[in-house]
Amino acid sequence: MLTFFYQRKKTALASLLIIAGLTASLWACRSQNTASSEPDADPEAGESYLHITKLSPDAPYDVDTALEHKLIDAGQFDETNRLFDVWAWETFIALNWPLEADGKPKSSISDEGKRKWEFWKESFEVFKDDGSKPTVWNGKKELSGKLSALVKRPAMEDTLILFRTSALSGLVAKTTKKGHHVFVRDSADEVNQAFTSPIWDQHGNEVRYEIRMGRQEVEYIVQNELYNIDGQVKFSKAGNKVTFPSGDVTKEGSIELKLAWKILVKDVDDPNRYLSKPAYVYERDGSFHLAYVGLIGMHISAKTVSSPQWMWATFEQIDNLETNPLEKVKGKPLQPSFYDPSSLSPVNLIPDTTAKVIKNQIQRVLPIPGATAALNKQVRALLKTNKSFLQYYQLIGTQWPTRPSAAPYSDTTVYKLPDAVVNKAGGYPTPTYLTNMIMETYFQGATTSGSNPLSAEEVVAIQKALMTNPVNKAPTTGTTYNYMIGNEPAFYQMPNFPKNKDISNTHTVIFGTESCVGCHSSAGIASDIIKTSGNTDSVVYNTATAAGDFEWLLQLKAHRKRP
Repeated sequence: MLTFFYQRKKTALASLLIIAGLTASLWACRSQNTASSEPDADPEAGESYLHITKLSPDAPYDVDTALEHKLIDAGQFDETNRLFDVWAWETFIALNWPLEADGKPKSSISDEGKRKWEFWKESFEVFKDDGSKPTVWNGKKELSGKLSALVKRPAMEDTLILFRTSALSGLVAKTTKKGHHVFVRDSADEVNQAFTSPIWDQHGNEVRYEIRMGRQEVEYIVQNELYNIDGQVKFSKAGNKVTFPSGDVTKEGSIELKLAWKILVKDVDDPNRYLSKPAYVYERDGSFHLAYVGLIGMHISAKTVSSPQWMWATFEQIDNLETNPLEKVKGKPLQPSFYDPSSLSPVNLIPDTTAKVIKNQIQRVLPIPGATAALNKQVRALLKTNKSFLQYYQLIGTQWPTRPSAAPYSDTTVYKLPDAVVNKAGGYPTPTYLTNMIMETYFQGATTSGSNPLSAEEVVAIQKALMTNPVNKAPTTGTTYNYMIGNEPAFYQMPNFPKNKDISNTHTVIFGTESCVGCHSSAGIASDIIKTSGNTDSVVYNTATAAGDFEWLLQLKAHRKRP
């Protein structure tokens, strides 16, 4: 993992800071492999900005940029990173603070009530099936198409509606004879997780996802008619560039959440260890049922003054992958939701869907950094003292740009390493890789071959190929990457997957999983509508780096406007 400093001045001192940052990063990677996820104590002392000492429903919308620059200039990279981790926890707490019906925070975080994010728009309310204009921010929840029947349910306004088993999905890429890059909407893909496949817990229940959007983001989309494809084309042809509002310490900018939920099994899962709620769970056959669900993952992305490439923080419920079996639930050992220690099944692969009980084996590839784990312990202890279920969640990491003004890597003739990988999104983000194991399960290495996930058989073939290949290069054909430890050819981590260009660099075997900002930098916006075979309309997308300002929903969820 390579880490780069935010260079504010081209001085000898700045050069020394970069070298120091790289050295510290390499040692950090080394220590991550041996660090406990629950360190005995947080060793930092002194500066208050390194800690969270009280819980609050109010969180800053950005880090203190003056303090950030001061720390970077002083060569204190780890302290700078802590600023962003503290921001992540403060934001997570504020978003999950219970509110009164009028939106004012309740006195205690342990009180019952709707959480702040529950007052936000769900993505289907913004990107409607008929492409029509969304209702005003505080308007009644609107459903369209196959979900409209649920409106008649009396508990509709206070009950979650979980119909996605996909964090991001919706389009299949195709190329026309004239070379236009178009996308065709694939309704079947609505049952897949983040461009690949669903995941199942150890009881065979599929995970459901939802996306919530903050007010500034929604209002920008509505004002520019980006909620439908026709409006996006008009916006693009007028020469406009998607630029979502940025927040600062006191002013809210664009914020978006992705949430993952599991069905809680009676007498197995302890609802007190989750943010748990009733939900209408929509099934693939068009039916739905009322279930009790628990939050198992949350992505937070925020566009701010400090981070024009957005800040990315991700949380998981602590029982997802490992538990202490000495803890009991109804007299039975507490078991991980997505891992069976006694199973020999391969990890992080699509499970056998013909099995009587379909279930995933999920294992973390990148350890939680030691400093982040220390902060987790500190904050979770504070939450426990305040009797909040949030004590059962942990920050996996926070990704932010170290050099916000740095343009994305753009030389498509020579893919120089490491820049072509670590800076594909611009801003030289740190860490290079950050994933949530419940939302990007199948992105823990070279897990795709073309657009299809690798099977267990392909993984075996990959391992054998690498063992017989004496050089640190991947052949130009075939799937020859060691998925199990995340080794893959570098082109998998480069813009547009340039596997047939600059072979000496693009086929160098590197370590890779996935990156929040790296993935979202590929998000595009509709730029034209053309006629293709059969005289059908196809949408052309501008997929240049950051064309959609790191927002996938514009490309994946917008529909044509109906007459």
